[in-house]
Amino acid sequence: MTTRIEDIFLLARDTLNDHNKERWSDETLLRNLKLAVQDIAIETNLFKHIITIPLKNGHGTYEMPDGILTLSHVTYDREDLPLRSSGWMSANREIDWRTTSVELPIGELAYAVFDEVKRKEIAVYPKPFGTFTYPYVSEPNEYGLIGGIEDYSQPSAYGATAELIDSDMADDVQTSYYGVVTSVTEEEVLTIYYSRCPAIPISIDDDLELDECFDHAIKFYICGIALRNDIDVANRNMATEEFKLYSRTLESIMELASTDSVAAPWFESHYDGMG
Repeated sequence: MTTRIEDIFLLARDTLNDHNKERWSDETLLRNLKLAVQDIAIETNLFKHIITIPLKNGHGTYEMPDGILTLSHVTYDREDLPLRSSGWMSANREIDWRTTSVELPIGELAYAVFDEVKRKEIAVYPKPFGTFTYPYVSEPNEYGLIGGIEDYSQPSAYGATAELIDSDMADDVQTSYYGVVTSVTEEEVLTIYYSRCPAIPISIDDDLELDECFDHAIKFYICGIALRNDIDVANRNMATEEFKLYSRTLESIMELASTDSVAAPWFESHYDGMG
């Protein structure tokens, strides 16, 4: 049985007329597929995600996840934190703003600081100090597993806990693209809303995080890059056609996304790429 990526490559090879892999190897097509996934993420901005980052005593800077494209907003204690750049902070606040501190919950956080200088980090101003409690948080061990949660049981005996269910928060099913959930508390955390690039496959046996509706767009992009890199003029003309089909397919997907893929006439949606 072929994998999903192999099926996409078969469609591409129909267009490329290269089923014997004489001109384009699987490795070459896989590189093109990686470019397709990245381009789809940037062009559509559809892959929204939410994470929570527990505040730590005396820590003003926190690590952001890989693959972040755009940051929408940050909340603390269910309230939006205004987003500022480090340049704005230096120009409008004291020069050593990174050392300014506040005791929580007596004081308040004023800003979340994020910019292109360090995309892997987000800072808060002022730096929080206090005795933070996390009623639903456990410390991850070196393997990423949950070490223990009082008054909770592990839903599965076959591996790592991937979700927690509480009678008081039945609607808050916690899942994560990045591994085991280690925090479901609603206090003393930053909640980060952002768009991201889906996981990039490294082999034809890997699964794709994108829905199958993107398969034809991926195929068109793979062929477009393959033919564009060819010195033959006819192939370069075909590449233009493939990219046109790619753009048209993305437009159709974006049109569906603008209504949240609901066809009911009474349904209303105001699409926001980071809503």
